[in-house]
Amino acid sequence: MQSLGEGSEKVVTTIVLAEDEADLRSVLAESLRREGHTVFEACDGGEAVSLVRSHAPGLLLLDIWMPVMGGLEVLEHLGRSSEAVGMKVVVLSQLGDSDTRLEGFALGVDDYWTKDFSLVEFCARIQRLLRLAPIPPVSPG
Repeated sequence: MQSLGEGSEKVVTTIVLAEDEADLRSVLAESLRREGHTVFEACDGGEAVSLVRSHAPGLLLLDIWMPVMGGLEVLEHLGRSSEAVGMKVVVLSQLGDSDTRLEGFALGVDDYWTKDFSLVEFCARIQRLLRLAPIPPVSPG
């Protein structure tokens, strides 16, 4: 991840956007590119896994229900692979049920957004997430 310039608070990164709805994927990808991010688009879970392994993105935006492999399956496939270390993961879904969210969090999802956001809110949420530094674990003792 890098900042856009001195004094700028905007953070840019490489993003893999996995969404099977072509129109939504296109709109989100274009918004992210306008914000300065490098975006690789996947239309299914298998392609998402390949793109993460090839580009080691800073952020994975992942739909839950996709052809070939669903979002949670993608996370299981990536597991603790070196390309996914440090990668933030956001699930984008129409589903808002608690069980699906909890399963995602157990697999390492950083946040879960239902698809009822505006593009302005979407970009603001991305920036907020990218600015958050990981919190180091507390040592026992």
